[in-house]
This record gives sequence, C-alpha cells and structure tokens, in this order.
Amino acid sequence: MRTELHRIWLLAKREYLQRVRSRSFLVTTAIIPLFMFLVGVLPSKLATMRQTGTVEILVASDDPKLAEEFKRQLARRSQSSGTTYEVEIRQVPNAEPAAERQKLEAEANQRGFDGVLWLTTDAVEKQHVYYATRSATDFMLMGSLRSAMVLAAAKYRLAKRGVTDDNFENILRMELETTSLEPGGARAGGEASFLTALFLVLILYMSVLVNGMAVMRSVLEEKTSRVMEVMLAVVTPRELMAGKIIGVAAVGLTQIVIWATLAMLLGSPGIAAAKAAGTQSPLSWSMVFYFALFYLLGYLLYSAMYAAVGAAMGSEDEAQQWHLIVAMPIIVAIAIVLLIYRQPNSTLSVVLSLIPFFAPILMFLRTTLQQPPLWQMALCIGLLIATIYLMLQACAKIYRVGILMYGKRPTLPEMMKWLKEA
Repeated sequence: MRTELHRIWLLAKREYLQRVRSRSFLVTTAIIPLFMFLVGVLPSKLATMRQTGTVEILVASDDPKLAEEFKRQLARRSQSSGTTYEVEIRQVPNAEPAAERQKLEAEANQRGFDGVLWLTTDAVEKQHVYYATRSATDFMLMGSLRSAMVLAAAKYRLAKRGVTDDNFENILRMELETTSLEPGGARAGGEASFLTALFLVLILYMSVLVNGMAVMRSVLEEKTSRVMEVMLAVVTPRELMAGKIIGVAAVGLTQIVIWATLAMLLGSPGIAAAKAAGTQSPLSWSMVFYFALFYLLGYLLYSAMYAAVGAAMGSEDEAQQWHLIVAMPIIVAIAIVLLIYRQPNSTLSVVLSLIPFFAPILMFLRTTLQQPPLWQMALCIGLLIATIYLMLQACAKIYRVGILMYGKRPTLPEMMKWLKEA
C-alpha cells in the first residue's frame, strides 16, 4: 500500500511540475480570468457606462410649465449619466396638424437637433407621446427621456389636482431596504454581488472543463506516443490515472490560489471603501473556500470521465466527439444559473443543486448568495463524494482496458462490456 501511494505521489509530482513550469500554465492563469471578465462583465459595463456628450432636443408643447418641468427633470439625469441635455422649447397648438409636425421635424433635422419630442397636454392625457430621433437604438437615452417625461407628466397631473411642488417631491421620495424573511436567508442583491457571483461561477466552470480536458489530452498524448507502454512496466493503470488526476488537480488549485490572492489584493481598496460606507464587500474568504471545495469535487467528478475518454479513444478527434457528452451536465448547470440566482431557496433550486453533476456549479452559486442549511450542504457533499467514488471505479475499469487498445474506436456497448468484465 505504501509503495502504491509513493508511486502515485511521484506520478502526481511529475505531472504537477511539468505543467506548472510550462508556458501554457502562465498563459491560462492570465487568460481565463481575462476571458471571463470580457465575456461576463465587460459587455454590461460598456452598455451602462457613462457617456459624455451633448444631446440637443426640441420640445414642442402647448404648456410652457409642462415643458420646463421636463427640461428640469432631464437636467437632473445629466448628473448621473454624464450627458448634457440642451432643450429648446417651441410653443405649438395642442392639436398640431401632421403637416406642421413634418415641417418642425424638417427644421430640427436641418438645425442638427438629435430629436423632437411632442409633449402636449393632449398627448399627456392620452398617455401617448411622440418622439422623432436620430438614435432610436440608444436605450440609455430613451430611458432618461422616458423617466423625465413620466415625472413631468405626473407633476402636471397632480398640479391639476392642487398638489404643490414641495408635496410633489415628498410624494415621489421612497427608499427600499431589502432583508431576508428567514434567518440566514439570501443576502440583498445588487449589481456588485451579481457580477461577483457570476464571475466566480464562470471561473469555476472554465477551471473544471479546462483541467478535465487537460487530463484527457495528457492521456491521449502518452497513449498515441506509446510512452504509456513504458510507464505501465513499472506502475499499474489505476496508479497512472490517479497520479494524473491528482497532479492536474494540484495545478488547478495553484491557479485558484493565485486568482484568489490577486482578487483580494486588487479588491482591497474596494473592500475598505465598502467597510467605510457601512456595506458588505461582495467578495469574502468564505467564497474562496467554497470555490476551492467545489472546484476540487467537480474536477474529480469530471476528470475521471475525461481520463476514461482519453484512454478509450485512439485520437484527439475521436475524443472531441465525446467531449460534449461529458461536459453536457455542467453546461446545463450554467444555463440555469439565473434561475438559481433569482430564487435560491425554491424547491426546484434546492433539488437541482443537490444533483451531483450540477452541484459544483449550482450549490456553489447558492453559497455566494446565502449560507444553505447544514443538512443541504452535508447531503450535497455526501452525494458528490459517493458519485465521485462510483465514477472513479467505473472509469478506472475503462481506463485499464482502453489504455492499451489501438486502431479501433470502441463503441458504447463495448465500453459497457469493459465495465462488467474488468
């Protein structure tokens, strides 16, 4: 037993040092977080980032007070959006003929206005306002105009019912503080917590798949180069598979430590600012712990299957055809991440997060939102460990038979026969 463990340790050490010293390790350590940032964070940041500039709008209205209130509300939006709004008010009759509207729009187009808003009292009463613009797809601008228009229209309607300006501001002032109904329930959401949870889930997803495929490629390289035959003269197939899985797992954990350290160092100013403001930082050491735990469990589960695929197939092209089948459960888990995020305590979320093939992603996501009940965590980890044990036993049998087979692509019935006879 001691000799067997020593050989596994030597194989794992060789696999670890060979990968950590390679240039690809440095590249993937830097590229994966950058890729996840570009995919998961950058698009939303670009879509909502402040855009400086000036937007010129011509407001046609029969009520100067209504138009001035719209102008004032729009000016308030410029403080948060970074856009300066220049509004010119044009007095028009309440019921403007279509010909006059086209004439005014042609004038606005000639003078370089960005849009013409028909904010008449008749349009407000009908709750249908017409706006002609050069940039109909700018949803940030449309949102600012819609918000300013709604407030101006609300103030106009309330003024007709005798509500003064001071009372109007008090009527609209309202703050919502979110807390959990249950002890230990979900934490209050927010953009920062959502992006942090999404970023960590994507990193976990990529780490499990990338390192699992690394095991598959390593087995294929040694099998096709016939190095495997030399190694099997001194070690057993089970020891060889265990050494590869443990060595690549150590590489993945090394990357996680590097990412966690950089995240905490780079995020320390934000953490200090959050504490000074009396708010909780979205990133914590408990997230790092659960990330490492579920990475390790998820990696052991999927790497065993990838090792079996690598041993059974004769080339990387054949193995790639099985890649999607092996990765399908974790891909499905990623597809339902938003469902879990919205309702982490629902029965469906709890059941899905307990399924071993989904658990590394979904249960980890739930830990970033709340602390699940102890029995759920214990059951999840117990089911994962039991499934990992069964998968390792089954995949070791396929690995033992398939690793020395060449020239013929095995079928699924043949691999099932290996499981029975090995």
